Amino acid sequence: MEIFEIKNSIEKILDNNKAQNISAINLKNKSYIADYMIIASGTSSRHLQSLSEILVNELKKEGIEN
Repeated sequence: MEIFEIKNSIEKILDNNKAQNISAINLKNKSYIADYMIIASGTSSRHLQSLSEILVNELKKEGIEN
């Protein structure tokens, strides 16, 4: 899977689960540890915790693990 597809997938998962203010910052040629930084906010700490758990599970289903 290409980096751009992974970025789009992450943004879609966050959007589908009602994350707010989703932003992607392009770090290509600025950082050697990441191509993008994706930032999102939620409505509460519980919502943010759920978003992170859902994101990890969905990416695992797509074959992407840390």
